[in-house]
Amino acid sequence: MVKHNASISGAEVGCQGEVGTACAMASAAAAQLFGCSIYQIEYAAEMGLEHHLGLTCDPICGYVQIPCIERNAFGAARALNHNAFVCMSDGRHTVSFDEIVRVMKQTGHDLPSIYKETSAGGMAALRKAREE
Repeated sequence: MVKHNASISGAEVGCQGEVGTACAMASAAAAQLFGCSIYQIEYAAEMGLEHHLGLTCDPICGYVQIPCIERNAFGAARALNHNAFVCMSDGRHTVSFDEIVRVMKQTGHDLPSIYKETSAGGMAALRKAREE
C-alpha cells in the first residue's frame, strides 16, 4: 500500500519510507497477533509511519550499516510500544494511515536530495568531514 501510494525507497523519500514503513508493518502485525480490532491495527500502522516522518536516509560511506541497522532495530522495538498503546485504546484516532502515507510522500519530495541515500548529508557527512 505504501509502495503503491508513495514509496519505500530511501533514495526517493528518505529513510522514513524504509524504516517507517517497516515499523508500520511490524506495528500492525503485532496488533493483529494480540487480537486487536481492525481500527486498532490501522492505528498501530499509522503510528509506526507517523513517528518516522522526516527521517533522512544518510548511510555513512553509502553502506547500509550505520545508522541503518540501529534504526531498524529501534523501529522493531517501537512497533511493540505501538502495539501496547493500541491494545489499551478503543482504536479511535484523528489521523488515518492513508493520510500519513500522503504526508510521508510529500515530506519525502520536500527533503533535499542530500538526505536521500546520496551519502552527501546528515550522518554521512560526518565521515566526509573526518576524512578532510
